[in-house]
Amino acid sequence: MTNLRVASVQFSLRRETSLDTHIAEMDRLVAQAVAGGAEVVVFPEFSSMGLLGAIDDHEVIGETVADDYREFLAPLFPEISEQVRQLAQRYRVTVLGGSHNRIAADGSLRNTAILAHPDGRVELQDKIHLTPPEHAMGAIGGDEMLVTKIGAFTVGVLICADVQFPELARHLVARGVDLILCPSLTWNRRGVYRVRTGCSARAIENQCYVVMSPLVGSSGLPADAPMYAVGRSIVTTPVDKTFGLNDGVLAQAHDDSEEIIFADLDHAVLIASRERPEAPGLKLQRPELYAKLREVVNI
Repeated sequence: MTNLRVASVQFSLRRETSLDTHIAEMDRLVAQAVAGGAEVVVFPEFSSMGLLGAIDDHEVIGETVADDYREFLAPLFPEISEQVRQLAQRYRVTVLGGSHNRIAADGSLRNTAILAHPDGRVELQDKIHLTPPEHAMGAIGGDEMLVTKIGAFTVGVLICADVQFPELARHLVARGVDLILCPSLTWNRRGVYRVRTGCSARAIENQCYVVMSPLVGSSGLPADAPMYAVGRSIVTTPVDKTFGLNDGVLAQAHDDSEEIIFADLDHAVLIASRERPEAPGLKLQRPELYAKLREVVNI
């Protein structure tokens, strides 16, 4: 089988009072995705952020939120990871269970995606390029890149801003990746278009599929400056006559509310696209020239 049916969850940010409530909502959405035939279910970046609503010993405001991420949300990571693993096993589906803050072995704060497989394996991917607010919280970017298999596809994970860096995607593709999963959180329309454009560009230049899942809505927190997440789920492809999509959009969300979009990825079509590129594709790269250009500018 060369086909893979993916579901991108446009997940609603809501005030959640317990981890059980959060996991129950994930369970409902995974069940809905599986009922629609999904073999892979993708949740967004910081999808557990609504659990700030479970803090009951102080008001969550801008002044406290950095400590709240480290001291309240990050310690939940092991249990979230275990629950995502159980969802993948229970529904016999691969689940990218969003990304979440965690405390790494060196004590640093990381933004880490959880990829759980039906056989019980759990793989992690740290966000590489952090935003200024993440740096302000003292978080550190990762420096390793996951490459894994899902069905016929070789898969990598780029978290939100990471998809805006072509170097990361090209590294993944050099290691055989033909499907990129992108959990995302953006809080203004500029961010939405940066990520959306990045997804499309990575799909075009690397002749691969990109599946993006955004967080949407607001939990009303921090109380003095609530964050409103915006975005539209999208699945993008190369733009060529093999795929026959002039904009490369295989599927996209209808509006800014919570929903699940589905797309059927055909590995054979992707291979055909790479073998017979309409525009200069991977087969027409000039790596010797690129190496020479890097030497000239010393990057």
